[in-house]
Amino acid sequence: MLLLQTINTDFMKGSRSLLLLTVLLPLSIIAKANGRDGGKAEPVIQGFVADATTKKPVQGVTVSISTKGQEKKEFVTDACGNFKVSQMPLGDVIIVLEKKGYKTCRKEGVTIKEGVVLKLNFDMMDSGDDYQGEVFHPLMGMLDGD
Repeated sequence: MLLLQTINTDFMKGSRSLLLLTVLLPLSIIAKANGRDGGKAEPVIQGFVADATTKKPVQGVTVSISTKGQEKKEFVTDACGNFKVSQMPLGDVIIVLEKKGYKTCRKEGVTIKEGVVLKLNFDMMDSGDDYQGEVFHPLMGMLDGD
C-alpha cells in the first residue's frame, strides 16, 4: 500500500509539472511574439480608410509609410478599410494613400512615439475624372489643335 501511495504521489508531481509546462510555455511564446517581454510596446499605427462621399470602407488602398531616412513600408487595406502597422521606427513619418479611381492622399508630420498607438482615419476623394484612358500619343495632341 505504501508503494502504491509513493508511485501515485510521484506521478501527481510529474503531472503537475507537465501541466504547468504545457500552460505556461505557450503563454510565454505569445507574450514574446507580441513584444511584451521587456515591458515596452512596439509603436503601432492603426487606420481606417473610407470614401469621402459615401463614407463606406475602401478596400485595396495602398498605404505607404516612409521615414526621413527614406525607409518605406507598404500595406494594403482589408475588406473593412482597415490597416495596421507595427514595428515602425520612432520619429516623423509621411503617409501616402493610393488607389486607382481616387485622389492620392498624403499626410505629413505624423510622429511615432514609444508606447503610443496612433489611430488615424482617412477619407479618400473620388478622382472626379471620367476615365477615358491614360494613354497619350503625340498625334492625339495634333488632332486636338494643341
